[in-house]
Amino acid sequence: MKAYKVAFLLIIFLFPTSVRSEINLNAVDGVSNYQVNQSVTYQVEINYTFTHTRLSPQNYYFKVARFNDRQPNSTLTQYCAPYQETELLYNSITGYDSLIVGKLDKFNNTYDLFNASLSTSETITLNQKYIIKLNEVEFGNIQDSDIGTYNTSDEIFDLYCNNSETYYDINDTDLIAASNRIVNPSDNPLEMAMKICQNVSDYLAYDGTLPAEEQGASWAFDNKRGDCSEYSSLMITLLRIQGIPARKVTGILLQTENNNIPPVGKVFDLSASSAGSTNVPGHAWVEYYIPDIGWIACEPQVASSYKKIDVFRFNLNIGAWFFIPGASPGYNYASEFPHIPSPVAYDHDAYTFNYNMKITVLDSDSKLTEIIVLIVIGSIAGAVIIGVGLLVRSNKKKRKAYENFN
Repeated sequence: MKAYKVAFLLIIFLFPTSVRSEINLNAVDGVSNYQVNQSVTYQVEINYTFTHTRLSPQNYYFKVARFNDRQPNSTLTQYCAPYQETELLYNSITGYDSLIVGKLDKFNNTYDLFNASLSTSETITLNQKYIIKLNEVEFGNIQDSDIGTYNTSDEIFDLYCNNSETYYDINDTDLIAASNRIVNPSDNPLEMAMKICQNVSDYLAYDGTLPAEEQGASWAFDNKRGDCSEYSSLMITLLRIQGIPARKVTGILLQTENNNIPPVGKVFDLSASSAGSTNVPGHAWVEYYIPDIGWIACEPQVASSYKKIDVFRFNLNIGAWFFIPGASPGYNYASEFPHIPSPVAYDHDAYTFNYNMKITVLDSDSKLTEIIVLIVIGSIAGAVIIGVGLLVRSNKKKRKAYENFN
């Protein structure tokens, strides 16, 4: 075999093997057509101290979200790509009167619930440690033949599509007209999502001055502005109008300045306190469901992300209208669940708290880096083989010339 053919086959053998191993084309647990481009493994440590400061005692009710485990073989998620592989190493809660550990809600979010009657200077503490691997998941070219059939009687539709809700008004005539204007009836769900994400990203102007309470899809559409909540609510509602189940994801966006992977050993120190200071970057984004493909996560503020999510988003909750124990009717459900523990109490001036989250980068795995290394190795190997082949050919020519001369 000629040397250049050997080099070519070597490169072909080395390069695609790694790439193919990261692409899931066949539906496994209802998820397919995705690839993991890169991964970052983090250690997350949470330390929360809560102290009652009044002379008279007070009752407190806590519901604290855990980081979710989001992957195809997770017992708590369904039809979900490996966005967040979570292992809880340590969970300690002190100072409570009663405790329920690992409570699941209807969206399969996980919580710890506890309450306590505290007197002056009595405290509650919460300490957790996780290992969390976040994967950059990107879905490939999805054809009509790859997509299954929606079962509109499925629980997914009851939770995330069929019903009009506060902030997700699928009966709003302006939103219905807008959604139908954006897409074509012949579009498949991914094409609809692409167009809706593009439209929401272009239509809304980001406004970071809005109050913490979300405003909803109708408000965002009428006012043409919003923060991450409004971007997400508008995209979700426009998708649901087209019969595509969609839901809000909330948690922490670790890094927004750039997409550079943080180096191993880098530490992010996040904190919040009752004094009002915080640098904990809460965030909201979107997932929409396509049968036989799974839940696709995206960032509605970035048009090109309609089928891709990065390695900087820690998920705490999916869904909306979460039950809040201890709260009076009318206030016992929250549209977005707080990412910092927030008690239900009569007097919110009767306590102080300090919340600290330390996130350490343990490992990073960039498939792009692996591909570049393989290309370099293959190129070097090819160059060596070609060089050897040329040297052998040159020697043969010299030997033949010598034999002819003699």
